[in-house]
Amino acid sequence: MERKRQPKRAGEKQPACIFSGGFTLIELMIAMAIAGLVLTVVYATFGSQLRTHVGQQMTVEIQQSIRAAFTLMQHDIRMAGYDATWRDENNDGSHDFRDSDLIDNDCDGRADAADPGRDEAGDLARFTAAGAHYLQFRLDRARNSDFCDSEDRIGFGFSTTRDRNRDGVADAGAAPLGRSVGAGGLQPLAENFQAVAFGYAFDDDHGAALPDGEIDTNGRNIIWAYDSNADGLLDTLLDSNADGLVDSADDLDGNGRIDDAALTPAVPISRIRAVQIWLLARTRSPVRDHLDTDTYVAGDKVLSFADHYKRELLTTVVNCRNLGLR
Repeated sequence: MERKRQPKRAGEKQPACIFSGGFTLIELMIAMAIAGLVLTVVYATFGSQLRTHVGQQMTVEIQQSIRAAFTLMQHDIRMAGYDATWRDENNDGSHDFRDSDLIDNDCDGRADAADPGRDEAGDLARFTAAGAHYLQFRLDRARNSDFCDSEDRIGFGFSTTRDRNRDGVADAGAAPLGRSVGAGGLQPLAENFQAVAFGYAFDDDHGAALPDGEIDTNGRNIIWAYDSNADGLLDTLLDSNADGLVDSADDLDGNGRIDDAALTPAVPISRIRAVQIWLLARTRSPVRDHLDTDTYVAGDKVLSFADHYKRELLTTVVNCRNLGLR
């Protein structure tokens, strides 16, 4: 039986519609637009911060690589020529150049007293290579008072597989810096280096048999040079214009290499007393929103770039504390 609808009584309220307070289409569109704008700002801020963080992390990586390489290189180069058991061989009451004449410093099987000239009257011949991009020297790691054991030789530079033309610049843009001990090849020491270079200061006094014990200068500044042809003689200047700086102005012919001025007379590498090191490191991958247009001078190289890698160039001077001792 159908129920009859009751008529509305006076003053009686009808129940409110549950949908009467909803959003209109325009209100929904405005809310969505605002939310989209907020999310866009948040995303852009997050992306920017992420890129900055990644760039900073890669910068920290190359700084750590440089510090690790510098620490070991400085330690080893300072010890070049170290003799753990150096003694008064000629019983004259002192340790001097003549003591080394009784030791086979140049590892040719004869005491240096029987091989005059090779070690310049006993001047300790500890460096065996002093190139612009590779160096090697001896120290008495075996602690047996000679320098002829294979483990006594230490070298630094890029391996030939990483730098085939031996110009001190990594062929692939970046490579591990290598360290060799003894007869072994260069083993990776630290990663992501683009260039490595060396310069050498010396105590020669124009070939004096017994130099004065001080690093030579041009009257004002230290003379930095290198052996350009691996003949055992420092023959090429780095500070070509003698202004006390090794910079792009020393590339006199503008060919990107500082090799325009000869060191005259050439100096035997046995007279080396200090080494200047240049290490140019770069990030392992490009950094977005970064453009590197700087010019870097690393030893004999003048390098310019126009890419998105971040780079750090550090240089330091290491005094060889065990060379030239009287």
